[in-house]
Amino acid sequence: METFMSRYQDDILRDLRQLVAIESVAVPDCPIEGVPFGAKSAEALAFMIRRANEMGFATENCGNYACHVQFGECSDGGSGDGDYAAVLCHVDVVPTGDGWQTDPLALTEKDGYLYGRGVADDKGAAIIALWCLKAMKDNHVPMKRPVRCIFGGGEEIGMDDMGAYFAKHPLPTFGFTPDADYPACHCEKGILHLKLSGKTSPEVREIKGGSAINCVADRCTAVISCDEAAAQKIHSVINGSNAQCELSPAPDGYVFTVKGVSAHAMCPENGVNAICHLLRAAASIGLWEDGSTERFFAEKLCADTTGQAIGAACSDEMSGDMTLNVGLMETGNGQTSLSVDIRYPATLDRAPIIRQITGEAAKYGVTVEILNDNPPLYVPEDHPLIQALGECYTEVTGQPMKPVAMGGGTYARTLKGRGVAFGPVFSDAKPSNLHMPDENLSLKEFMLHAEICYRAMCRLAVLDKPE
Repeated sequence: METFMSRYQDDILRDLRQLVAIESVAVPDCPIEGVPFGAKSAEALAFMIRRANEMGFATENCGNYACHVQFGECSDGGSGDGDYAAVLCHVDVVPTGDGWQTDPLALTEKDGYLYGRGVADDKGAAIIALWCLKAMKDNHVPMKRPVRCIFGGGEEIGMDDMGAYFAKHPLPTFGFTPDADYPACHCEKGILHLKLSGKTSPEVREIKGGSAINCVADRCTAVISCDEAAAQKIHSVINGSNAQCELSPAPDGYVFTVKGVSAHAMCPENGVNAICHLLRAAASIGLWEDGSTERFFAEKLCADTTGQAIGAACSDEMSGDMTLNVGLMETGNGQTSLSVDIRYPATLDRAPIIRQITGEAAKYGVTVEILNDNPPLYVPEDHPLIQALGECYTEVTGQPMKPVAMGGGTYARTLKGRGVAFGPVFSDAKPSNLHMPDENLSLKEFMLHAEICYRAMCRLAVLDKPE
């Protein structure tokens, strides 16, 4: 299909190749002044600014939390009075992890698909948004308001980047974030990040697992004090499942190296959790004592991905079941901690969930800390933004658009009802492996998204404000 955006394909792929090569994993609580999410996240933001400047756009770096690129002037002369349209993307990524068939930091085209960390989440969409802005400029599109691409550097670790950005800038009149699936996602579940900590069992010398709270833990290494017979039983139980375990002796016990399969925390059932397999296997042979922290983790948090075992499971008609993902585990100073990502239904209150988990944890002497609490998002289907995006989707695909709900958390929730998630992955596409090895996007559908994104940006530039 020849589209307006297809003429930019070579430029888009060139820039995406350079952006993918930057290992821009955001660092929480980075101690280096001026780079709140680490040097690599800042490098990715700098790349976007540099390319935008070369295209002749006005740009602003918001303290390396985020940056923006703008086409057109606001009615107050350019600084922004709030009447602008925005496309929000992020240039940080989750860790690459193991198990890739290609180099995760080298954009690879194979059999019509693009592979690399960030191609689907969310570097591909970021580059597309920038080039759509360039296409608008080249095509002299009519505008009632400017269009601003906002690029964040810390989406994967809590979205504090947008908090910092919107503390300095007003919210847009309309916005969307191409960081999900088509069609529009007008409903996002609430997101809770909890850290549970308790006294380490005497058998545990060290445990460290996972790479990010919003990913299924695909690795876990533990040094456990036990005899050879117990170690072999644990090893056998894990290898009898869909995880893999290597066993080796240590001076004070045995080292267990467990490998699973990562997946996005919004669908933990699609992964193989290395932490959970280790804890459950040790529990199955009676290693953990009754009332211990590790037994609580194994039996109440690692038993399922819906919160059923801990009594917190819930669902609604709009957004479905709650999910619970075990993302991180570590030991230190006599404490063992487990960090979990919970996606709860959009119409339900988070308070009963927290109360139930806290109450159960207290029975084992385990404390609960709230690390992050993002409320749900809901934008009605008849909102002018939804209708406008739907028209653009239908123009390009020929298919009607029915908004959907999802468990993922995007920048849309930072827009306070003024924006939704929209693309870039098509719902009938093969799995894009978000937060997993071999993250990918179909090149054909990638460029189809570019055309939809371009039309949506043009439409929001002239869309009447809602009354």
